[in-house]
Amino acid sequence: MDLFTAALDHLPTTAPGQADRALSVQIVAQGPDGERTCSGLVLGTSDAVGRWHGDVPAADVRLEVPYDALRDAASGSTLGTGLVMSGRVRMEGDWPALAAFRGAARGAGLRAYLDRLAAAPPPGADGGPAADSSPAANGAGPAGAGGLVAVLAAPNDEHGELSVMARDRSRTALDLVRSTPGARLVLTGGFGAQFNTTDVPHWRHCARWLRSQGMGPGEFADCLETRHSSDDVLFLRELARRHGTGRVTVVTSDYHADRIRYLLDLVLPAAAVRAVVHPSLPPAQQAQLRGHDEAALAKSVAAALLFGPDRLLAPLRVTVEDGAERYAPAGA
Repeated sequence: MDLFTAALDHLPTTAPGQADRALSVQIVAQGPDGERTCSGLVLGTSDAVGRWHGDVPAADVRLEVPYDALRDAASGSTLGTGLVMSGRVRMEGDWPALAAFRGAARGAGLRAYLDRLAAAPPPGADGGPAADSSPAANGAGPAGAGGLVAVLAAPNDEHGELSVMARDRSRTALDLVRSTPGARLVLTGGFGAQFNTTDVPHWRHCARWLRSQGMGPGEFADCLETRHSSDDVLFLRELARRHGTGRVTVVTSDYHADRIRYLLDLVLPAAAVRAVVHPSLPPAQQAQLRGHDEAALAKSVAAALLFGPDRLLAPLRVTVEDGAERYAPAGA
């Protein structure tokens, strides 16, 4: 219950509405007996600018966290992003505006707040820092290394055929690897209702399509059996650590680029994002995809403010398949 108060205490006192170009976010945390603690965080466009304590209904955004959600986050049984995405956290007010203030994640004040939230790793977590500050993760990899080029999963159909988004992303990533000496191609995607419901992981469908496009055996190096965007950035951080790779480029769709950039800012800030456009997609579908990601970005910001950056809940299992390293959740 005192977690948010302790994390906020390093910031100056600033009541909602006192700072220009700022967004006030009230956090209401419920205790085991139903009691509530109210704290507030004021965000500027590039950092946190203040805090307050108490029930202030004039806040721009109100986040209500039930006790069971706090319990699950503290025990390490559920990712903070998952708790918000699933609707277990109640969001009121102008919460889409949270997306516009995502740049605050790079500020020293908000970073200190997030680090305090993540100071005690949950049982079974990776124990790594919230944002990886090691040389390998921040552009100081081996001399001459081409780095990693990771293509994020997009939907495939029930037969494993790639969607337009998946094909465009994969083609862009392969072209980037071929134009970057020494680069390693990384495929992502396991299973998920939103992108792959077959009994074969998405990365295999992607690899099959790329081979049909002329990808040679030496151009595909690693695969990450991820389930969602948080997995993508966390698994990729582990891969970069394992290989001591400094240069990381993530290839995704233009409508998803802002959200993945935000998640990378939290755990792998030196990574680059290559946004891919899809001119063959109908405008109505593009608008629908963009709207979905804008809402998901706001929820991702809310999750970080409540629970700190996501972290691995258990070590990954690394195996070798068809000459490629496969990273998957333990037990997969």
